[in-house]
Parts: sequence; structure tokens; C-alpha cells
Amino acid sequence: MLNGAVPNYLALADLLETSIATMKGGDRLPSENELATLHGVSRVTTRAALQELERRHLVRRSKGSGTYVALRLVFTIRPDLPPSWSQTVRRAGGEPSVKSVDAVLTQPDPETRERLELGPSDKVVRLHRIGLVNGLVANTTLTCLPADLAPGFRDLLATGGSLHTILTSLGYHPQREWTRVDMQVPDEEMATDLELEGRPRVWGLTSLVVDGQDGRPLEFGRGWHRPDVFDMRMEYQSKRRTHRAGAPETRS
Repeated sequence: MLNGAVPNYLALADLLETSIATMKGGDRLPSENELATLHGVSRVTTRAALQELERRHLVRRSKGSGTYVALRLVFTIRPDLPPSWSQTVRRAGGEPSVKSVDAVLTQPDPETRERLELGPSDKVVRLHRIGLVNGLVANTTLTCLPADLAPGFRDLLATGGSLHTILTSLGYHPQREWTRVDMQVPDEEMATDLELEGRPRVWGLTSLVVDGQDGRPLEFGRGWHRPDVFDMRMEYQSKRRTHRAGAPETRS
């Protein structure tokens, strides 16, 4: 049933993309055999079509389980929104959870020391975490925080709760100072965390969070986010134009 100048696998991928648009994130697609029978093509063509959809970040393939519609939650970064990963996920319609890999007291690298405005002997708590959305691995982060933020701070971080909530409970007022978003190739450890096959490009976020009252740097970190879970969106509105009606200018 597929013919013309377009290769069969691309024509099938385009057809499936139209079908996926009517489905919800997390819905399971038919198996390769079922799709091949349904569309009158070989299983090789079906597999190539699903791989193409995976490259488009429209599906997520799980070995031994099947192929699922990608979540593609809109992850919005805006100056007036709290720098909370969990709150951002909930706002986008997902259910977040966090798994703590480790929380290590250590000497910071030179960039981290500079970003957090630390002295030569000051240490940080380096936090390695994996974030899940609706039970699926979604991101992995390496975050450094000054070790003297509060007594027992390291133990609090190891619990796996929301970092934003922990800082707020300690009396701080976390506020995003800046965030950089780009596409990066994760290293082997981060790719393993993300359950990736190979090391495809993912969303890379680097950010600095400060206290909104006194400006003290609270956390400097990097995160790697799966593009089949998140669609990154940066929103900006000039202060001099806030009196005018209309939505903020959007950058995706």
C-alpha cells in the first residue's frame, strides 16, 4: 500500500506519526509484526520506520516491552517560575519522582567553586540523581551545593525528595539566576543513567540558583534530559513591555 518516490520506511513513519498525534503519551503501539501485517510491508520496513520515529523523539522503544508514544512534556523555563524540576514536571502534566544515586562531600572543581563563590577550603555536597516521569527514566543530574547551607544538609539531600522543597524548608528562597540549554552528547555514565541505546544527543541544562533575598549562590548543576520525555521551552518577557497586553515572547 506504500508506494511512490518516498522510501517505504519513511512513508510508513509519516503515516504512523499522523496516528500517534491522536494518542496519549505512554500509549503502546502495535508490535512490529502487527504493524507489518496491517500496512502490508516487511518487518524490516516496520523496524526502520519505528527507528525513524525514535530519531524524531516521537516514540520510546523499550527492549522486551514494546514501543510507546513519547511523553514530550513541555518543560517551561521562565524567570518568574520556581527553579523546581518536580513542580515543572507536574505543571506539564507528568508525575515526577527522584532516585538518589549518591550525595558526596567533596572539593569542588574550579568552575563550581567560582559559580558558588566559595573559598579555597570550602567544600560542596555533590548530588547525583535520576529523575523519573510517570515511572520512566527522564533525566539525570549532577548538582553541587555549598556544604554549610545547614546542619545535616547532606543527609536531607540523600533522601531523594525535591531539592527545591528541601531548600525552602531550610528558610532559603531559591531563584533561578540563569539557565543555559543546548543539545549535548552525554558521557557513558549519563547515557547509562538515561537508559539510552548508544549516546544520542539529549537536552543539556546548566544552571545557577541563588537565594532570592540575599543573592547567595545555592546550587550549581548540570542535567541531561531525554528529548522523548521533554520538549524544552524558554520564555522571556521584557520588563519594559510588561504593561502591554499579550503573551510573552516564546523561544523553543
